[in-house]
Amino acid sequence: MPLLALSANATAQGGKLPEYFVSALQMSAQDHVAMMEAVQPFIDTSISKTVNIPEDYPYEDFKNLYSQAWEAGLKGLATYRPNSIVGAVLELTPPPAAAGEPAAAPQNGHDPMRTVIEKRPPGGLPAVAEKIEYWTSEGQQRLYLIVTFLPLPTADGKGQVERAIEFFMPVGQSGESQQWITATMRMLSLAARGGFLDRALSDMRKVSWDRGPVRLGTYEKADGTHVPRWHDSEVAAIAYAIQNLIAERAHAAQGSLFDEGELPAAEPAIAPAAMVPKVMAGKKCPECGAHAMIRKDGCDYCTQCGYLGSCG
Repeated sequence: MPLLALSANATAQGGKLPEYFVSALQMSAQDHVAMMEAVQPFIDTSISKTVNIPEDYPYEDFKNLYSQAWEAGLKGLATYRPNSIVGAVLELTPPPAAAGEPAAAPQNGHDPMRTVIEKRPPGGLPAVAEKIEYWTSEGQQRLYLIVTFLPLPTADGKGQVERAIEFFMPVGQSGESQQWITATMRMLSLAARGGFLDRALSDMRKVSWDRGPVRLGTYEKADGTHVPRWHDSEVAAIAYAIQNLIAERAHAAQGSLFDEGELPAAEPAIAPAAMVPKVMAGKKCPECGAHAMIRKDGCDYCTQCGYLGSCG
């Protein structure tokens, strides 16, 4: 009996099925193409089916899928690779725990980077002072940021990690009111001691501003070239700068509050002409952050970094 592909959600909701039923996620990419090859001869026009491939699927194998489809006489082939931006179409989620059933305990009972710190320990602590330079529609801006770190023992007690617990930005650095800066630094300090600094910085990077985009840092394209990185507000740019500072500090330490790949890498210099933000009327680019997505040749195209989005 041939294998029948079912959706992952249907499998999860329907309980255990006979061995000759498999979900779409249990099949290899080659098996997906083989299914189409088996069905196509009995269809007058053509068939449509998505070949699901994992995120880490090798490029050579991916390329060979189209050769396999062409040699099989298929009239078309659609593939889908999940990623962190668009997510996955099919996901197999575990069933919810029964009422009264205790939730599974985390594997690491003690995470020194996320446990709650009630208050700042007295005395001196290691700190880093950083100058943040960014560009708005009004030109170059400079702010100075001080981040205090608390040395903590690792979960196994065999090493030491540094955790950011306090943020301070001296007032009087610009002509505008410093209330929002003082409040933001205090809230970040509370979030850092509460163990959810990563979420707080992520939320800050979503804040928008009515004065236009802010340029800070660069984005590395797939070919290795760097283009300016744009942010929706000064708040978002400062959050990005804080992430960079923590990333640089983490390079010399064994532990980090953030997961691998979550923090931005060190930023190379960009020519001054590319610094000052200009008026942008397009949609926001998911890669460089510029509001410069236009419709070109039927596809979404970023005029700042060259990112090619959805077509149709």
